[in-house]
Amino acid sequence: MENTYSVKLLFEHISSPESIPHKTFEETINIVRATNIEVVEGLVKEHFKEVTYTNADGEKTNVKLVMVLDIFELVDSIEESLEFVEVYSNHIKMDEEFYSDRGY
Repeated sequence: MENTYSVKLLFEHISSPESIPHKTFEETINIVRATNIEVVEGLVKEHFKEVTYTNADGEKTNVKLVMVLDIFELVDSIEESLEFVEVYSNHIKMDEEFYSDRGY
């Protein structure tokens, strides 16, 4: 039986005009189905191969997967409804006390 995972990825985009190359990082969250969490990273690396394309400014852009940042097993069912389905969660531990005055 396959489980559904939310996978947080970091990509590097390097665009090269004639004079000054520039680099941009992109963080994405993708859904991957796999038999267990141990095979997810391999599936991601197999799927996201390095690509080069010409962007809207006519620059050659090279996009490559830099790293798998996190893998999160989905426990909500995405088959029935997409409304408010949690696809990623991460707990942030603070070394010192932090108070937020913002609330909803």
